[in-house]
Amino acid sequence: MSETIKVLIVDDHKLIVEAWTNILNTVANFAVCGCADNAEDALFLAHRERPDIILMDINLKGSSGFEATENIINQLPKTKVIALSIHDDLSIVKKIFAIGATGYLTKNSSKKELIESIQKVYDGEKYICEEIKERFLASAMNGNDENTKKELTSKEIEIVKFITKGLTSKEIGELLNISNRTVDTHRHNILKKLEIPNAAQLSSWAKEKGYV
Repeated sequence: MSETIKVLIVDDHKLIVEAWTNILNTVANFAVCGCADNAEDALFLAHRERPDIILMDINLKGSSGFEATENIINQLPKTKVIALSIHDDLSIVKKIFAIGATGYLTKNSSKKELIESIQKVYDGEKYICEEIKERFLASAMNGNDENTKKELTSKEIEIVKFITKGLTSKEIGELLNISNRTVDTHRHNILKKLEIPNAAQLSSWAKEKGYV
């Protein structure tokens, strides 16, 4: 008889949590041992339940899935984390693997792939979803990151942090001792470089990257 694989789900979207719970509880040797919608509760439940696998949304509201993943792996090294995101940005994948995650799925992944990823990670393998696997492997083999052109300078990152806090160009300029026009130029260059249309999506991007 197969061993039961205990799974903890960490996501702040109730419908997703309910869907994943229903899916996993239909698998004979899977058992959802808890659900959390923030990093603090995730860490508490991880210590209490000692799950084999954690499905970790890296874009939690009000907290960082990156930080939660790092804390859990450091404190509970036997627990393995499969990161989940709506994004297929390879730099995000590389960052979460560097922190210690063992798997990565996008939220476009199928039910079959969700189940397969948990089983393979439990068995000691690493797992990257099919949607980005080929690009990830090609990037690793070539030693290149297709998102290098999207990397921001330290000054741009600093400005992004201020933008996500809702500061105006004038307020940012005063804090950095630069003109409003210079800030506007930075804003324009940042959005163009990242191929992001507006500040709202820039804030989402910054959170995914762990900058805020």
